[in-house]
Amino acid sequence: MHGRIFKEEQTYRGTWVMYLILMLEIPTLILVSVLVLNSSEGQKEDFFGLIFVLLIMGLTLGLIVNLKLSTRIDETGIHYRYFPFFKWRKIPKEQIRSAEVISFSPLSDHGGWGIKGNSTTKAYTIIGEKGLQLDINEKKKIVIGTQKHRELSEFIENWMEE
Repeated sequence: MHGRIFKEEQTYRGTWVMYLILMLEIPTLILVSVLVLNSSEGQKEDFFGLIFVLLIMGLTLGLIVNLKLSTRIDETGIHYRYFPFFKWRKIPKEQIRSAEVISFSPLSDHGGWGIKGNSTTKAYTIIGEKGLQLDINEKKKIVIGTQKHRELSEFIENWMEE
């Protein structure tokens, strides 16, 4: 097991979330564009409003397309990054009391997907209901979402025994 590394990257690309956003944004853009271009009064203000709506929707779509949760586990510890919100963070192996792959309900347990938390747990998830739960002290636990729960479960079991 020495020298083995677990890596995973998750994004919203190709998920139902991305398609839902596109299905909402495209008709909205078409409707707003038709209304603005067909109005005869205040065209300058309407045009700036259209540009503003396009800009906000484009920025939102751009953010969601670029969100990425990266996880790397090696002999030194667990490294994770939630791009673009923070760079790599490391939890040294010696600091981890326990680690296990769990099932959870994102909405009821943490308030949804993304960077979420409650009084006992800080969660970093993209999509799904499986995650690596780390107990690092008596105050809080950390949950890092995973789509490779079977592979991660086997890896963590062997990794903790080392």
